[in-house]
Amino acid sequence: MPPADPRFSWARAGIALLIAALATAVGPAGAQSDSTAADTSKKAKLVDFWRPGDVGQRMNIRGRVTSLDGTPLPGIQISIRQADGDGDYTSQYRGVLTTDDKGRYQFGSVVPGNYTGARHVHVTVYQDGWEYFDTSILFKDDPNQEFHYGYGTPIFLEESTVNGETIMFGRFDIVLTPE
Repeated sequence: MPPADPRFSWARAGIALLIAALATAVGPAGAQSDSTAADTSKKAKLVDFWRPGDVGQRMNIRGRVTSLDGTPLPGIQISIRQADGDGDYTSQYRGVLTTDDKGRYQFGSVVPGNYTGARHVHVTVYQDGWEYFDTSILFKDDPNQEFHYGYGTPIFLEESTVNGETIMFGRFDIVLTPE
């Protein structure tokens, strides 16, 4: 048998080091076939106020509702109300979302038009055992956000293309305080 080519032993050593580095970076959960990564990729059920033909830029907002210590709160009802893409309030853009077993929620809509002051989405939570929560989601790119009644939380909307359609995505987490 001819002697082994040293180039191949270096290549094997390099591959072994690469595999070891990947296994360390991924950790034990990544190496298991029934990893929890599949569980975390599931999204809360989307409540979609948007309808084909609606005026305005389509958006999806998702988030989690937690207690002060970070515990996810399932079954919390969140009231959402906003103007349509033209800035008019209609019943289409009003509804109640309920958090899933991990405290997550998600809704689809349009970026609201300017009603008065800044573009915004009203968010209210009134749940037994928790302090009343009432605020507005504002949008960081809106130059009028400072004129929105002195309260609200600005979020970034990030543009993405899904099935050939441009959708703006944002995140808004809610922290509730016990009564």
